[in-house]
Amino acid sequence: MIQADCSIGFKKETTYGTAVTVDRFAEFTSETLDFERTFYQGNGLRPGSRLARSGRRSLVKDGGAGDIELEVLSKGLGTLYEALFGTATSTLVSAGLYQQLFTLQKTDYLPSLTIQKGIPRLGADLVDAYTFKGATNTSWEMSMGNSEVLKLKTSWTAREVDTTIAYATPSYPSAAELFSFISGQIVIGGAVTVPTATALATGGTAAGNIRDFSLSVDQKLDDNGYNLGGNGKRSRRGAVQLAEVKGKVTAEYDSTTLRDAVRDQQPIALVATFAAAADITAGQKPTVQITIPDIRFEGELPKSNGGDVITQALDFTAFDGLVAAHALYLAVRTADTAL
Repeated sequence: MIQADCSIGFKKETTYGTAVTVDRFAEFTSETLDFERTFYQGNGLRPGSRLARSGRRSLVKDGGAGDIELEVLSKGLGTLYEALFGTATSTLVSAGLYQQLFTLQKTDYLPSLTIQKGIPRLGADLVDAYTFKGATNTSWEMSMGNSEVLKLKTSWTAREVDTTIAYATPSYPSAAELFSFISGQIVIGGAVTVPTATALATGGTAAGNIRDFSLSVDQKLDDNGYNLGGNGKRSRRGAVQLAEVKGKVTAEYDSTTLRDAVRDQQPIALVATFAAAADITAGQKPTVQITIPDIRFEGELPKSNGGDVITQALDFTAFDGLVAAHALYLAVRTADTAL
């Protein structure tokens, strides 16, 4: 066993904050999962003390929080996506091919996960388990950098960190693939048909000048739920509020289309599609597709670039255009038979 033998496992909880044995594992690249605690130090005066007194130190709020970053794989992430969006379906499209469709939750609470990280102890050939019970997503970001692979960063708040739960031995899906820049396609504008349970989004105007793409979602969870009788822990999941969905693309300046979209604040559809290399079934590749029916571009006009190719760094915000059923869709085509 070496110091790289770390693991992250997760599973959807039935009851908020009640641990379940994790059975899905992600090949993560970094994590910052840690305690999130608040202590109160008594302020009463007393002769003869030059330091704060240890007997007046009290834990008043308990929990955990942190980030997990990973490279998106073609299998094994359905449960995680459900925790990010809240609403999920998995439908058989054809033999061996499933489509998972995720949309933003429209009720108070996102699903909670039990997340367990395994940390190897130096020189001991042991793995210590740190189990985060009642873990709810606070924000996430999916990005495709220029000539890179699709990546996902997720942030979490947890009700409790438990060090007494047994370590679950990791297992990983076979034949999982990365989503390469080579397979990426961006549609900006035009008439887009949103995805269904069995069909990917179609239509729109393909953009051949986009260098990179990112999308972030802030769930805007409330910070309440710490009530008397809860032992300093949250007694309920954070309630969702109006989410903030933002993104960014970098475009080579080869037309005035995006300039005019910034100037006129045009409502525009955006579809970002990424495919893996190997077919699931004939002609059907693993796919991750983000569809946003209504975005508005902000940001810069083109500027001279010292003789180099001129680009525009364009931020955008997603809105509910009150036409499509949902403001944000994630469609995943996979060989996974269940979320």
